[in-house]
Amino acid sequence: MKKKNNYQDIKTMEDLHAAIRSNRARIEAKGESVQGSLTRVQGFYTPQNLALQAVRKFALDHRLYTIAINAVVGLKNLLKK
Repeated sequence: MKKKNNYQDIKTMEDLHAAIRSNRARIEAKGESVQGSLTRVQGFYTPQNLALQAVRKFALDHRLYTIAINAVVGLKNLLKK
């Protein structure tokens, strides 16, 4: 399968300038998209958020949530008596 040449329709200098303007606009739009993604990534990977994610993962891996729920249930049953 032969790849289509995007520039085969350029016949004049005006066509060339229009293609260049189009490419510049496309590159600028991609640059803005990349900048936006970088900003979101920087916002997500803050020290506070990284620490919070580490604590959550540790708690899940070591069943701390289950232990805490069982402790609350035990205390509730103890207080009912």
